[in-house]
Amino acid sequence: MSWWRRLRAALGSEAAEARDVYHQAEQRLDADLSRREAELDETPEEKLARLQREIGANPDPFDEVRARLDRMQAAGEITDEAGPPPGDAPPAGR
Repeated sequence: MSWWRRLRAALGSEAAEARDVYHQAEQRLDADLSRREAELDETPEEKLARLQREIGANPDPFDEVRARLDRMQAAGEITDEAGPPPGDAPPAGR
């Protein structure tokens, strides 16, 4: 096989891969555009229902923090006795 045929074969496979990537990106963009168009056509009630579903589907970001604090407290790394906040300390010398 000559170098020309090897080059054409390599370029042909790269072109096919580029077409596939382009086609996938086009499909994702088309789906996103269709979703956004549907959102614009929603009534206020439909929009409220959709937003409530989206909020319910997303986890509470503080749940992870609470779970981590609970694990640390159970392991004895932290206690409930933190003392007063730094700004509440009486002035020195009084």
